[in-house]
Amino acid sequence: MITSSFSGDLINASLRQMGAASIKEIRNGILYIIKFELTEELNVIYVLDVTKRDKFFLQRVSPYPMSHGRFSSPSEVVQFIRDDIHKFTNAKNSHNFPKFLLMADEVTRFSHAAELLFLEHNVSKSDLERISDCMQQAMNVLKDIHEHSPKIDSAKSNKTGI
Repeated sequence: MITSSFSGDLINASLRQMGAASIKEIRNGILYIIKFELTEELNVIYVLDVTKRDKFFLQRVSPYPMSHGRFSSPSEVVQFIRDDIHKFTNAKNSHNFPKFLLMADEVTRFSHAAELLFLEHNVSKSDLERISDCMQQAMNVLKDIHEHSPKIDSAKSNKTGI
C-alpha cells in the first residue's frame, strides 16, 4: 500500500477507487507495483518510482513494457493511469487485441536482440544502415495506417466509469 507520503496516499486512494487490484510498496515508499485485473487473462501492471523530490517515474510492465516518463504531481500520475486503463478496457474487446499483444511482444524481443547485438558485436556501418532502413519502413507503415484509420471516440467508449 502506498503510505509513505501525502502524495502516496492520494495516489493510493485514487487508484483503489479506480479498481486497482493491488498496490505493493517496495523500498519504503520509493517504489510501487500497481496491478489492475481487467480480465482473467489481462492484467495491466505499473511500476511507479517516487523520487526524493516527490517526482514520479512511471512504467507499464504488463501486458508489455513501456516507459511513460516523469510526472510532477500525483494527479498527473493518476490521470495517466486512468486514461491508460480506459484505453486497455476498450482495446481488450477488439478481435485484433491478441494479435496486437503478439506484435508488442515481438517489438520487445527485437529491442532486446538489438541491444545484445550492439553490446556484444562490432556492427558494421552497412549493417546498421540495413537495420535503420527496416525500422524506417516500419515507421512509415505505422504513419500510413495512423492517417487512414478512424480514431476511437473516447467519450463514446468510456462506458466503464473509469
